[in-house]
Amino acid sequence: MKQKKLEATVRAALLMLLAEQGIRLPVLAAFQPTKQGRVDDGIYFFPVNRGKRGWQSRKYQDDGAALTATESQINESMYQFQAFVEDDLAAPDQLLASDVLSVVRGVLQSMRFAQAMTAEGIGVQRATEIVIPSFVNERDNFDFNPNFTVIFTHQRNITQATAHIEQVVSGIHRI
Repeated sequence: MKQKKLEATVRAALLMLLAEQGIRLPVLAAFQPTKQGRVDDGIYFFPVNRGKRGWQSRKYQDDGAALTATESQINESMYQFQAFVEDDLAAPDQLLASDVLSVVRGVLQSMRFAQAMTAEGIGVQRATEIVIPSFVNERDNFDFNPNFTVIFTHQRNITQATAHIEQVVSGIHRI
């Protein structure tokens, strides 16, 4: 599975399940190449690591005219999720960024999300704890950046034409 399809699939399921929880913030890919800046209230995610699990498997297909090999490997794509929410001091019931991110983490770990991902060939590993580092924002105010990481597993395949051996004779190989 390619990165764009993985991200679109995760985002679509996350938007649907967050809406059921009353959270209607945009879910955006962070670090866009067009540098649009961040929205005041939103959920961002971006890749931070790509790993592999196990050995590549190989399957061969012979259709009589050509031999092809398909090699598959489980890939791990680690993503960081973070939320930004402007603190409205006049709204005591407002969900702050860490509250929103707690819901996001819960949704990503939910059975419904896991089932939706499994149907698309994506596995969901356990999310890390939420950490809440502070920073000085673009308005020179203190702000927080709650975030966590989660690993999605998916298969990546490559298919290549493979030499087709017609006959083997001791000491001589014909291809």
